[in-house]
Amino acid sequence: MTDETPPDLLPPDVDVTDEDPEDVLGLLDRLEELVGVGRRMPFSTRVMVEEEEFLGLLDQIRAAVPREIRHAQRVVEERADIITSAQHEAAKILDHARTQAEYIISEQGVMNEARQRGEEYLRQVEMEQRRSIGQIDEYALQQIGRVEEAIQDGLTLVMDALREASTNLEQAKRHVGK
Repeated sequence: MTDETPPDLLPPDVDVTDEDPEDVLGLLDRLEELVGVGRRMPFSTRVMVEEEEFLGLLDQIRAAVPREIRHAQRVVEERADIITSAQHEAAKILDHARTQAEYIISEQGVMNEARQRGEEYLRQVEMEQRRSIGQIDEYALQQIGRVEEAIQDGLTLVMDALREASTNLEQAKRHVGK
């Protein structure tokens, strides 16, 4: 599409410069106003308007439409440029973020993982140690209980033996003294 409508397609009194363009909507409003002030034909929906004024507005609309289209094309192109630029910037940011993430994962991530595994291993060893100490304490208490029972049994035997010896000694004294 060309930037300008060829001048030979428009009447000589139509301004086609972009310096003072009337927008299409304004021109259509003027066309509607022209119909609104036109004379109504009796018993119909027809309206009579000034032909020259109507054709002049129609020519101005024809001239304004290409300007509006060019302006819209520029806006679309600028929008596309902005989107492309934003996409390139986003790609750069994403690449930088990936690079940083890879570094962090390779250095910091490995260190963090090792630290976490070490702490977990240490917790497991401490729990096992407590469990072992508890088992040792329980075993020791059982053994001490058995030793105490054995001592108590031994003491009972000694006491029984002493009583028996004492009883035998008393009987022997009574037999000897008779």
